Amino acid sequence: MKRFLTVLLLFVSVSITVSQQKGVLTGIVLDKSTQTFLKDINIKVIGTELTARSKEDGSFRITDIPVGTYQLEFTSVSYQPYVQSDVVVSTGIERELIVEMQGISTDEVVVEDSRFQKPNDVTTSYKSLTFEEIRRFPGGLEDIGRVIQSLPGISLTSDGRNDLVVRGGSPAENLFIVDGFEVNNINHFGSQGATGGPVSVLNLDFVRNVSFLTGGFSAKYGDKLSSVVEIEQRAGNSEKFFGKINLSGTGFGANFEGPISKKNKSSWLISARRSYLDLIFNAAGFSFVPEYTDFQAKVFFKLNSNNTLEFNSFGALDKVRFNNDNEENIQNNLNILTNNQKSYSAGVSWKSLLNNSSYLVTSVSRNYTNYFFSQRDSNFNEVFKNESKESDVQLKLEYNNKIAQNTYLSIGTAGKTLKLDYDIDKKADTLYYIDPNTGNNIILPAVKILDNTRTYKAFAYAEVIQSLMNRVKLTAGIRYDYFDLINKKSYISPRTSISVTVTPKLSVNLSYGIFYQSPSNLWIVGSPQNKNLRDIRADHYIAGIEYLLDESTRLTVEGYYKDYKYYPVSVNRPYIILANNSGFEDQNTFGLEELSSSGTGNAKGFEIFLQKALTKNFYGTVSFSYSDVKYKAYDGIERRSDWDNRYIVNINGGYKIGKTWEVSAKFRIAGGRPYTPIDPADGSINYDNYNSKILPVYHRLDVRAEKKFIFKHWTLTTYVDIQNIYNRQNVFRYEWNSFKREIETSKNLGILPTIGISAEF
Repeated sequence: MKRFLTVLLLFVSVSITVSQQKGVLTGIVLDKSTQTFLKDINIKVIGTELTARSKEDGSFRITDIPVGTYQLEFTSVSYQPYVQSDVVVSTGIERELIVEMQGISTDEVVVEDSRFQKPNDVTTSYKSLTFEEIRRFPGGLEDIGRVIQSLPGISLTSDGRNDLVVRGGSPAENLFIVDGFEVNNINHFGSQGATGGPVSVLNLDFVRNVSFLTGGFSAKYGDKLSSVVEIEQRAGNSEKFFGKINLSGTGFGANFEGPISKKNKSSWLISARRSYLDLIFNAAGFSFVPEYTDFQAKVFFKLNSNNTLEFNSFGALDKVRFNNDNEENIQNNLNILTNNQKSYSAGVSWKSLLNNSSYLVTSVSRNYTNYFFSQRDSNFNEVFKNESKESDVQLKLEYNNKIAQNTYLSIGTAGKTLKLDYDIDKKADTLYYIDPNTGNNIILPAVKILDNTRTYKAFAYAEVIQSLMNRVKLTAGIRYDYFDLINKKSYISPRTSISVTVTPKLSVNLSYGIFYQSPSNLWIVGSPQNKNLRDIRADHYIAGIEYLLDESTRLTVEGYYKDYKYYPVSVNRPYIILANNSGFEDQNTFGLEELSSSGTGNAKGFEIFLQKALTKNFYGTVSFSYSDVKYKAYDGIERRSDWDNRYIVNINGGYKIGKTWEVSAKFRIAGGRPYTPIDPADGSINYDNYNSKILPVYHRLDVRAEKKFIFKHWTLTTYVDIQNIYNRQNVFRYEWNSFKREIETSKNLGILPTIGISAEF
C-alpha cells in the first residue's frame, strides 16, 4: 500500500510540475502572394491573454506560454483572418511557425474559413495536413503516405504499403515535391517507375505542412496525371541547439538542429534513422528480412532581407535478406523479389524578393537511384535480374508577380537531363493465363537489355489568377512539356478553374484541364517498338462546393470525371493495361514487353468530406468516396480497374484529455476490389474472366493512446498504437501455390501493436 501511495504521489507531482512548465512560440508572417514579410500583424494565443505583433522582418516571439496545444489567431485590417490550429508548446524542441496570409481589398467578401485556407492557384480537390496531424494519426506510423491514404478519393492497396491510388489512377501517377524539388519517390524499397513503397524515407520531424491535390491542379504541376503531394519542410532552430531521440513502430533515430548565425536567422537540421524490422522479422521466423537506413539534412541561410538560400538532401540504403533454411521458406521466397536500393535526392534553391510585389525562385536538384531486383526459381537459378541506375539533374526558375490588386501572374521553366543505365536479363516465362482463342498458355518472351542512355525533359508554363466582382476567382494556365526519348516529343495542356463565393460560408468551385504524363523510362527501353509510345493523357472535369458549418467545421462535396487516352497496354497480354500493372513488383510487372498506346479508360465518382479542426479537446474527419473505374486494354474489352473499391468510408477522431493525454481512433470500411478467378484444378486463368469477381469487404479499426511527460528542459512522449485491433482477416488476393497445388488466400495485416518513445531536449 505504501509503495502504491508513493507511486501515486510521484505521478501527481509530475502532473503538478507539468502544469507549471512554460514554453516559447516563435514564427514569421508572410504575404501568401508576394512572400514579403508582414509587420504589425496581431497575434493572439486563443484562450489566453497572450499576444504579440510581428516586427519589420515578419518575426514574432511569445514567451511564458503554459505547455499545451493551442490555436493562434492572426489578424490585420488588410489581410484575411487566419487561425493556426494544433500549435504545440512544450519544453522540448521549439518549432518556428511560418504563416502565410492572404490580402484583401476593402470591398471584397471575406471568406470565414480562417482555418481552411488554400494556396492562390488552388480551386478544387485540395486537402492539407500539418506535422501534428500526421504525427498523432492512428495507424499512420508517422508516415506521410499512410496518413494520406485515409483522405477521400484514395483506393486501398495493401496494408503493408503506402501507395497512393488516386481517383482511379495508378501508383505511378503521383507527383512528389519536397521544398520545391521534384522527387521520384519518397519511400524505402520504392517501386521503379512508380511512387509507392512500404515506408517513407522522409523524417516526419522535418515536415511543416503537406498539401495534397487530387485533381484539377494548376499548370505549374506536370508530367503526372492524378495527384500532387507537396511537402514543405521546416528549418532548424536559429536560436538554440535542440535534439530528439525517437523509437517508433518501425525504427529508431535521432535529430539535431541549431543556429548557424543567430543574427541572420540561419540554421541547420540533420537526422539519421535505422529500422529494426530485421530483428522483428528474424524473431518471428519470416522467410525474408528487410533492412533500411536513411539520412536527411537541411541548411537554411538568410543572406539578407531579400534573399534566402536552402540546401536539402535525403537518402536511403535498402536491403532484403532471405532465410532459405527450409523447404517452406524456399517456396515462399520464390514469389518475393530481391529489392536492394541505394538512393538520394538533393537540391539548392535561392529565393529572391525582387520588389514588394514579385519574387523569383531558382533551384538546382538531383535524384539518383541504384536498383537491384532479382528473382530465382526453386533450383536457385536466376530467372530475372534488373540492375538499373536512374539519375536526373534539373534546373528550374519560377517567377511570381502580383501585377495588380486582383491579378496574379506566375511563369516558370525547367530543363532536366536524365542518365539511364540498364542491365536487365529476363528469361521467357510461361504464365498461368490461358488465351481463350487458342486454349494455350500465354508465353512472355525473354528480354535482355544493355542500355546506357542520356535523354532530356523540359517544361514551361504560364498562369494568371484574376479576381472579378470581389466574389469570383478565375485561374487560367497553359503548359508545354517536352520528352526526347520518344518519337512524339511535345505536348501542350491548357487548364482553367473558377471559384464563386456565394456567401462568406459557401463557395462553388469548377475546374477543367488536360494533363500529360510521359511513359516510364523502363517501359520505353523494354522493346524497340516502345519509342512509338505517346504521353498518357487524362482530362479532368471537377465540380464541388465548400460550406463552413462553424468556425472550425467544414463540409466539402465534390464530383469528378477523368477521361484517359493513350495508356500503354501489353500486346502479348491483351487483357493488361499498365494502369493495373504498376506498384507491386514481380518480374512481369515492369512492362518489359512490346507495348501500345491504345489503352483508354475513365474514372468517375464523388466524395464527401467533413472536417472538424481541433479547438479545445476534440478533432476529427469523416469521408465517403464513391468511384467507378474502367479501362480498355489491347483487346478493346472494358473491365474494372484492379484498384476500384467502389466505396470507401473513413472515420478518424481524437480527444485530448488535459494537457498530456490524448486518445484517437480510425475506422475504415471499403468495398471489395475486383480479382480474377483461378481454376482450382490446375491454377490456370482464363483471361476472359479478368477482374470478373469481387474480394470480400474490407474493414479495420486502429486505436492510439499517447502520454506526454513535461520536464523543465525536455519532453518525453510515449504512445501505444494498435492497428486492426479486432484482428479482421482482410483478404488482399488469391494466388496459386504451385508447390502445394492449391489456391492460397493472401491476407492483409492482422492485429499489430506498436509502441513509440521520443525525447525532445
